Amino acid sequence: MFKMEMTQVVQRLTILLISVISSIPVSISSAQELNSEDRDGQSPALTKSAASQYLLKDTDRQLTKFQQEQKPAHPSHNVPNEEDLISLLSKGSSTRFARRSARSQLPLDKLTPANRINAEYVLKDISMFRILPKIQFDVNHSAYAFFIAHPDVVVSIWRDMKISDFQMWQTGPTSYEIDAGDGTIGTLEVIHQTPTETMVLCSGVYKSPLLAKPIAAKALLYLETEYQPGNGKTKTSVSHQASMYVSFPSQTVEVAAKILAPVSNVILDRNFKEISIFMHMMSLAMERQPGWVERMANRLEGVLPVRRPQLLKVAARVYIDGQQRRKPTKANPLQSPQPINVLSRSNAKAPRKLPDNLRVQPVNRAQSPM
Repeated sequence: MFKMEMTQVVQRLTILLISVISSIPVSISSAQELNSEDRDGQSPALTKSAASQYLLKDTDRQLTKFQQEQKPAHPSHNVPNEEDLISLLSKGSSTRFARRSARSQLPLDKLTPANRINAEYVLKDISMFRILPKIQFDVNHSAYAFFIAHPDVVVSIWRDMKISDFQMWQTGPTSYEIDAGDGTIGTLEVIHQTPTETMVLCSGVYKSPLLAKPIAAKALLYLETEYQPGNGKTKTSVSHQASMYVSFPSQTVEVAAKILAPVSNVILDRNFKEISIFMHMMSLAMERQPGWVERMANRLEGVLPVRRPQLLKVAARVYIDGQQRRKPTKANPLQSPQPINVLSRSNAKAPRKLPDNLRVQPVNRAQSPM
């Protein structure tokens, strides 16, 4: 029973960490550039008028419903597998060499003194370490940046889609509170952020009637992101990788965590892959079914009111980018210059030949009638 409880703790803590990498200010170029005063200010998004223009109207929804009714009852669809959605660039690891290498890359020198103390508190007593797989997948950069910047929207979408019972509330510019609904509660604080890296501190507690004392844990998560631009008809993509350091104050819990490491490592890698697939599929939904995203945005709970229109604007931008990419390229109407036919420009008569002894005299502008 204790092993099962520990496995649940690790799984909840993992999802709690990976799903809430927040507030990365990414500046991505889009197919349609806007002035800075027309943008939202918190996410790369379109104006309200553009969102209203490109999201589905009532007539579009009726047409979509009619088309669905005309489809056969059991259409044959090829269900994509994991390899079709994401690419595994490198596997996860928990070796000592991977741990030393990952720890040396942590930007501790860029932290504030208080945040560095909190990060080093976890690093000096690591009970569990894991560097997660490096994954690459197609995703619109605007959609990826929005979900990274607003993890509370991700959690709310999960609840709406009946994927998870997690609840998250934004309590500050870079802080969140989380309740998993099963006795797991926690807080998250973003202590460092750049367009390509983010560091998050997490504190969690798991309470259960089957346990004599609550299980407490602190964790540090470091995420690195690389953005690959698309060219022409090629979609934009992202590759990211995270390393996680967990510290259990209880030595008993730490021993149990090390025993369960083979199981928890599989859970960690699996969760990271599923979150990557989620971002890929949401980007695809924004591009192909913005009406569905619009309806879902109106049902979001537990988020700030401004998040709903922000999600709609990002969906509109992703839709426009997709339309621009799928536009057929027209053939170049320009032709290489052809030599001029002198006879065709003079009514088939050759121009009069000038005398060989012709001399041009310089003109004095003072004497010239001009």
